Formats: sequence, structure tokens, C-alpha cells
Amino acid sequence: MTKSTKKQHATRRKRATSKADSRAAAKKTVSLKERLNKAWRRLTQRRQAFLRRRPHRSFRVTKRRDYRRSLKLPGYFALTKQAWQLMRKHWRIFVGLAAIYAVLGVLLSGLMSQDTYQQLKDTINEANQEGALGAVMPTLALFAGVVTNQLGGSTGGVGSSQQLVGALIGLYIWLTTIWLIRGVTADKRLKIRDGLYNAGAPVIALAVLVFIALIQLLPAAIAAIIYGAADTSGMLQQTVVLMLAAGATILIVTLSIYWLTSTLFAMVIVTLPGMYPLEAARLASDVVLGRRIRILLRLMWLLVVLAVVWAAVLIPVITIDGALKTVIPALNWLPLVPLVALMLVAFSIVASACYIYLFYRKVVADDSAPA
Repeated sequence: MTKSTKKQHATRRKRATSKADSRAAAKKTVSLKERLNKAWRRLTQRRQAFLRRRPHRSFRVTKRRDYRRSLKLPGYFALTKQAWQLMRKHWRIFVGLAAIYAVLGVLLSGLMSQDTYQQLKDTINEANQEGALGAVMPTLALFAGVVTNQLGGSTGGVGSSQQLVGALIGLYIWLTTIWLIRGVTADKRLKIRDGLYNAGAPVIALAVLVFIALIQLLPAAIAAIIYGAADTSGMLQQTVVLMLAAGATILIVTLSIYWLTSTLFAMVIVTLPGMYPLEAARLASDVVLGRRIRILLRLMWLLVVLAVVWAAVLIPVITIDGALKTVIPALNWLPLVPLVALMLVAFSIVASACYIYLFYRKVVADDSAPA
């Protein structure tokens, strides 16, 4: 074969290769366009489905008839009584869960130290040396300080890693409580170990929902920080400025709580088998649509009941602790109040899960679409 013939064959191969490459590139371009078109169609369908589920439109006043939904529920006291009766009927399960949380909290996440409690008590007593606070206010101030320490996680001597462990324990107890309540309401005979071994599957999904809840609470936290900074700097000395700042802060906090309503229901829905966190959030948003204020009032009622329980238990314990250690100074090492506060936290988690699950079932039972 001559050199000219070889060059001709090489040229033909190059041309064929270039044509094949151009055709493949054209196919890739077409397939990319198709993928983009499919993605756009999916987004459009999701948007249309969302709009069909929502009566509200941007920059348009929604008429009441378009978003009003029925919500047939028992009264405030009746629903609380149902939750209490369920907990009383299966008290071994709920007391056991609370005890497990308390024990794990002491061993893994730490306890509010007696030194921290004593420092708080000494600070309040110093402020009341001249009797300016009276006889009742020091106890109430100490009660508020203990509650703030428990809820805020500033338990003294506890690191951030231990606080994270405590939060994970609380999430797991929440999942276990929901799992067991779902079983006992279906007339199944369950033990605590059944819930502990089987309820942990959606713990990551629940953590995602907790992260979403923290994002929803972020505006309220920022508003509170700005309000506190403005108050400290003296910018709120004028009455008009104070009223405007307080009103804006209250509105932002209300907005965060408004968003948080559906997330609490999503934390129940996510315990269903095979449920993803964002799907649970979407379903919960559909459930509370047109009912959010009424649902929010029921959740606020739960907070009121828990506050009454905390006050009814912790205030007498604080009084007894002070009197007992005054008579017997050798018992100053005993962290009686921190232990009772930890037990109240455990009770609050279990009772809240029970109440919110029963409340969720009542809301879902009235599955009416917006008018």
C-alpha cells in the first residue's frame, strides 16, 4: 500500500470519527434538554399540586370560606383527661420510660450540679437580705431559675457534647413513647423493651425535623437578641420606641410559633414506617391547613398544664429542701431539687408525646378538605 493510499484511509477514518463524535454530542445535547424539560415539568406539576392544596394566593385576600375547615375535637379538659387516662392505664410503660430517661440523663448527659443550685439560691437570698422580695418571691425566683437551667441546658459543669447526648436521649424517648402509644391504642400487649428495640429507625428523620424546627425558631431568637441588646443600650427608654420594639418582637415570635405548629405534627407522622422527614413535613402542613390557630391553642394549653404540674411539684420540693437542709446541714450535698427537676423533664417528654399523639389522631380523624 502506497503512502498516498494510507493517507486517504487515515483521512477517511478521521472524518468518520469526527462525524460519530458530532452525532454523539448531538444526542447528548438532546438528552440533556429532555432531562431539563422533564425536571421542569415535574416542578410545574408539584407547584400545581401545591396550589390545589392551598387556597391562599400571593397579594390576594383569601376569603374565609376558602380556607375554613372543620375541626371536631373534645374540649380542653376532656382531651387532657383522655391523655391522663391512657397514661394511668399503662402507667408501667410511661413511668418506666421516664425512669429510663432520668437514669440515662444522670449517667450520660449530666445533672444540674448542687453547687450551681446553691449559687443560684445564694444569689436570690443576697438580693432578699432586706426582705425586699418578701417571703414568696424568693421561692418563685428559685423555681424560675431551676426551670431556666433545665430547659436552657445550662446545668453547670456539663459540656456541649453531654448536652447533645441528652438531646439525643430525649429524641429517642419521644420515638419510643410514640411507638408504644400507637401499639397500646391498637390493643397490643407491649413492653418497654419492644419500643426501645424497634422505635429507633426514624431517629435521623426526627433529627432533621428538629433541625427544621430550630430554623423556624431562628427569627424569634434573633428578635429576642436584638430586643435585649436595644434594651441594654438604652434605646428603649422612650415609650413609643418601646411599644414598637415590643410589638415587632411579639409578632416575629408569633410567626415562629405559627410555623412550628405543623412541625410538631410532623414529628409524629415521621414515626410511620418508610416516612421521610420532608414528606412528613408536607403532610403535616396539609393537616393543619385552615386549622393552625385552633391547633396552636391546644398546644399552648399543653404548655399551661405542664407549667402547672412543674409548679405544683417543684415549688413544694424547693421549700422542703430549704427547710430540711436548714435543720440538717449534713444534707447540703444532696441534689434533691435537681433530681426532681430531671424527673419532671422526663415526665414532660412522655406526657407531651402522649397528648400530641392523641391530639394528632383526633385531627386526622376529621379529614375534611378546605371549603
